[in-house]
Amino acid sequence: MHKEHGQVTGLIWRGVEDVALYKRLEEYANEHELTVAQAAKQLIHQGLDQKKKQGAKQEK
Repeated sequence: MHKEHGQVTGLIWRGVEDVALYKRLEEYANEHELTVAQAAKQLIHQGLDQKKKQGAKQEK
């Protein structure tokens, strides 16, 4: 697979804000003994699960 410059974990990180966000993700990964890809997946799952729960609460 050919990776684009700045691509990590299947995401493209460009610009100062993206790099700062990547560094936060990298810190989180290190703190939880995960790879950056594992940390990204975990946080995405958590965020989507939280959104799903919020949506279910609003429907009631």
